[in-house]
Amino acid sequence: MNKPEKLAFSDEATFSLTRGIVLIPLVTITSGFILVLLTTDATPAELVVPCVGTSGIGFIWGGILGIVALGHRLAETRAINRMFDGEILECWQLSSSEWQALVEAECNLISPREEGLKAYEGAVYSSIFGIILAIILIAVGMFAIDDPQVKSIMWILAVVVFLLLLGIGLFQPVVARYNADRYRRKCLRVAEPRVWFASEGVYHEALGHTSLKELEKVTDQIRSRKAITFTITVSTESSDYSVSLPFPVPSGCEERAGILVRRYRQERLSK
Repeated sequence: MNKPEKLAFSDEATFSLTRGIVLIPLVTITSGFILVLLTTDATPAELVVPCVGTSGIGFIWGGILGIVALGHRLAETRAINRMFDGEILECWQLSSSEWQALVEAECNLISPREEGLKAYEGAVYSSIFGIILAIILIAVGMFAIDDPQVKSIMWILAVVVFLLLLGIGLFQPVVARYNADRYRRKCLRVAEPRVWFASEGVYHEALGHTSLKELEKVTDQIRSRKAITFTITVSTESSDYSVSLPFPVPSGCEERAGILVRRYRQERLSK
């Protein structure tokens, strides 16, 4: 029942510079400056000041994201400490074989193991969309613009748009595989993870803390899926929606899991 010495944290409390929300603005800024160099007479020295200023905005944005992630990390740490300071309703441990099978099944959902060219269907669709946009830009340059220099810029822009969308399509399978491998590494850092259940939270030794403060219901799926599922309410600025969070039941813990479900219903949902 003791709290583990090294805590794991959920994705919301983890900040990574490889996330698209940071990379996309930086790539866009870099592409913009390259385009300016190719289509104007500006020298690299003349672009130093705007480059530094624009990059500074990117670093500020990254700093804001880091502060938000730090806030999530501190809040999650406090929630975990409160949970272990209170009553632990149940604790069970997944065997190595069970846990590896669950992780691989989840990784297959994140990044399906498709053979051949099927994995690159997204690249085909994005390239078709890129061709359509490129044709539109070229047509505008040819029939709506008289300035030869601007026409050249439109041609260059059409090529850049096509290559960008093609690159995004080709990059999608790579990102999916990276996310699956990242999830696998995170999960398998603990070979046989324990899971603690408390009144207002669940702590998974590999995946971190899950809050149950907005618990809607607990579903007993012990016989069909060997899992119990918590449904919680997630509130945003615009709306509220429900999220289902299944927790697999280890072999031999089916009876204890049934008792746990009934206890949640009696102590949390019948009030």
